[in-house]
Amino acid sequence: MSRQGMIVGLFSGSVKKFVAPDGHPLTTAIRKSPIASGLLAASGFLGDASAEPDHHTADKAVHLFADENYSPVEARLGVALPRPAFGENLVATGIREEHVYVGDHFQVGEAVVCVTQPTERCRTIGRSVGMPKILKVLHELEVCGFYARVAEPGRVASGDPLILRSRAQSTWSIKRLHQLMFHGLANGHVVEEAIAIEDLSAEWKSRLETMRGRLQRGEPLSSNLVDL
Repeated sequence: MSRQGMIVGLFSGSVKKFVAPDGHPLTTAIRKSPIASGLLAASGFLGDASAEPDHHTADKAVHLFADENYSPVEARLGVALPRPAFGENLVATGIREEHVYVGDHFQVGEAVVCVTQPTERCRTIGRSVGMPKILKVLHELEVCGFYARVAEPGRVASGDPLILRSRAQSTWSIKRLHQLMFHGLANGHVVEEAIAIEDLSAEWKSRLETMRGRLQRGEPLSSNLVDL
C-alpha cells in the first residue's frame, strides 16, 4: 500500500430546484454541501443523490475530483470557483487523471473504493456557475474527475489520507480513457482493448460503442460541446 494523497473536501447533497444565473430554473444535485464526515455505503453518502437516476448507480456511488485541477481551470476562466463546482463528493490531492487507473482500489478513511470510469461532463456545470464555456475549458485541459464503486463501506472524514491499496492494470488511466472517448474512437482495436477492461463500468463500455457509432456516421461526439 502507498499513500496517494489526502481528502481535502467532503460533500453530499440532495436534488434541489433553483434559478440558475441564466435566469432559468434548474433542477440538479450538483450544488452539494460540505460535511465533516460521513458513512460511505454501497449507495454512496447518506442523503446524496442525482437528478438523473443513471448518474447515481453502484458503479457511480462516489464522485472524486483532484484538488490540483481547480487552479488551471480557474486560471483559464479568470474567476475563483466554488467547491464543489462539479458535483463531486470527494476533493483530494494526488488523484490527477493521469495518475489514476480503472480498477485502482483506494482506501479513503475506513472505506475502500474501486475506480470504475471517467466522468463525462454536461452543461449543468456551466449553468450552475453561470459560465457556459467552463465545459469547453474542462475538455481542453482534459480534466474530468472519475467515479468509483464502494468495495468496503466505512466512515470517511475530511483530512483522511487516500491510500492506493491495489492496482489491477497500469495501461488505462482515467486521462487515457477520456482521450479515447473524444480523440481515439477511429481505432477499433484500441476501443476493443478498452472495452475489455474488467473493472470499467458497463455504462462506459456502452458509451464508447455509442460514441464510435456517432463518429462513423459523422455526427458530433457530444451535443454538449456544440457551439461552445
